[in-house]
Amino acid sequence: MPEIKNEELTEEELLALLERNLDAADTYQESLIGEQRDRAHRFYYGEPIGNEIKGRSQHVSRDVFDAVESTKALMLDTFTADRRVVEFMPQTNEDVEKARQATAWVNYLFYRQNNGYQILHDTVHDGLVTKMGIVKRWWDSRITYVEEKFAGLSEPEFFGLASQPDVEITGIEQETLQEAVVDPINGMLVAPAVTIFGGRLKRRIDKSQVRVENVEPERFYISPRAKTLESADFVSYRMEKEIGELLEDGYDPDKVEKLDEELDSYRDSTTGRDSYDEFSENSRMSDDHPNRSFVTVYESYLRIYDPEVDTRVTVKVIHSKRVMLDMEKVECHPFRAWCPFPVPHKAIGLSLADVLVDIQKSQSSLKRSVIDNAFLTNTSRWVANLSLVRNPRDLIDNKLGAVIDVNAMDPASVVQPLNVPQISPNVFTTMELMEQEKEQRSGSSRMSKGLDSDVISKQNSSDLVTRYMNASNRRTMVMARNFAECFLKPLMYDLYRLSIENDTQPKMIQLEGQFVQIDPRELYDRTEMEVAVALTPDARAAEARTLTMLDQMWTANPQDPTLGGMYQVPQRYALLARAMDLMGLKGADKYLLSPMSPEYQQGQQQQQQMAKQREQMAQQFEMKKIELEERKVVVDEQKGQIDAAKLQIDEDRLLLDIQVAKNDFILKAQKTGDEAEKFDTDTALHAMELRHRMKVETIQAENQRMAMERKD
Repeated sequence: MPEIKNEELTEEELLALLERNLDAADTYQESLIGEQRDRAHRFYYGEPIGNEIKGRSQHVSRDVFDAVESTKALMLDTFTADRRVVEFMPQTNEDVEKARQATAWVNYLFYRQNNGYQILHDTVHDGLVTKMGIVKRWWDSRITYVEEKFAGLSEPEFFGLASQPDVEITGIEQETLQEAVVDPINGMLVAPAVTIFGGRLKRRIDKSQVRVENVEPERFYISPRAKTLESADFVSYRMEKEIGELLEDGYDPDKVEKLDEELDSYRDSTTGRDSYDEFSENSRMSDDHPNRSFVTVYESYLRIYDPEVDTRVTVKVIHSKRVMLDMEKVECHPFRAWCPFPVPHKAIGLSLADVLVDIQKSQSSLKRSVIDNAFLTNTSRWVANLSLVRNPRDLIDNKLGAVIDVNAMDPASVVQPLNVPQISPNVFTTMELMEQEKEQRSGSSRMSKGLDSDVISKQNSSDLVTRYMNASNRRTMVMARNFAECFLKPLMYDLYRLSIENDTQPKMIQLEGQFVQIDPRELYDRTEMEVAVALTPDARAAEARTLTMLDQMWTANPQDPTLGGMYQVPQRYALLARAMDLMGLKGADKYLLSPMSPEYQQGQQQQQQMAKQREQMAQQFEMKKIELEERKVVVDEQKGQIDAAKLQIDEDRLLLDIQVAKNDFILKAQKTGDEAEKFDTDTALHAMELRHRMKVETIQAENQRMAMERKD
């Protein structure tokens, strides 16, 4: 029965426990896994396989290199074509803007504060070659100091500078330009003294930030019992640290000095990676400065029961084999890893190189046989009677066009070429079978790389070719999905959480074409995240085509009642911006104004004002039109009245003519009538003539008035 220990571990006990775990992890990793990694690197570099024959072809087929680079290119194109790799999902309608800011913030941390492309490149490469691509993410609390000089400052300026919290005055120099002036009569100060200040200061610069860096898998140790990296109870990372760097980080100089004895005790498992140029980063220059010498340091994370809190805790220890530099309790270890072919219940799975090394070995042997046969066919071996050959060196050198001097009447009987058998056609069939098996294992086909001319033909449509390419990339797409879900999402969430817990400095970040200030203290913890990238270039192109077709369909009939106002300007901007990102056009804000931008809002206000002005002008036009219609009606009424008056005048004129004729008849009949009666008749006629003249003048005046109104 194991003994239960309720006391805390001493420093010696903790170092001994760490050493035992390191030995177990080293034995596990340096046995078969270390050999497989070493072999994978050598096959990737195309180094000799080990079955070469002297005097025969030394050709090495680069199948591992070809498959690794093809898969790496596809995955990098997938995850670096769009800088918005992951996206936080809003939890409520009011959370949409905050989710957009959180998405922009976490992508800023990965791509701007850290070299996101290089991190992805190295992680994918390490996973495809050495089984695991590992990164370390942590909050780097780093304060640096810069020495500056200042001069010519007035007293208020100097005290303002000295009061800044990040400034420490280390030296002061004063110079009096003018003495104080005092009135000799009353002793009052007339003018104060003028003094300027100069000197030196030390400025404190806070460079703390979230950091991500790749970890060499050969230097990473994990417990053999671990089933996953997240659940491992022991992990460790071996580092070669410069002594000056350890002193800069604030470690005890006495303990750092004791690390010298560790120079020859580290475990070296990077021979395969370093075989490319036969130079190891562990190489040290004996004539270098002592503070620039390197020592071996381990950053270990051990999960152990703590009796004080009655639970297991994770302990971070910076140590060497016999010296402990620092120890603290942490929430968890800071490592994330990706494996292209994970094995269930195993922390370390298979790499792409592991499944292709035998293919490369077989292909190398087959191609060497073809090369040897071609060489022997072109430079035949000879069967000769050397006693009749004057200079046997001519046969050994076998120079092109050289003369072979023989002492015989029939040279053909002295020197004859040795027959070389023709290479078997089965060799090429076997090579093709090996190539097909490589495609099946790796998921990277010749068609996906544009090397299969039989697929690109007139009989095959572009859509059929695309389907074939997507089918051939199916295994690579599974790798990409595994990379996104099991590595990238947890890593991005870790960066976001570290930032909102530690960062206090707002940053200006470009969000949909506009620079906005984001304060990480105002962001809150989130868990809903999704990968916002398509998994292959073909999938991106297909998605872009689908989005543009939807936009054309929805905008063809904007009055469609079935849409019900669902497809508005913000939705269309989001659709077109996404389509442009998928097409590889970075920065949709260069071509489209965001509906949230001030420029767009200002343009909308101007359009609304112009529309309102056009509406007012239209209303005024309608009012004028109605007024003209009313005037037309009045004019028509007046015209009718004038016509009636004209008829009345004509009737009166006719009556007048009748009356005149009657009067003439009476006068002629009664020439001898009474003079008084004649006078009455003349008077009546004169009155009728006056009435007629007045009516005519009235009609003329009315016509003039109507003409003036029409003119107005």
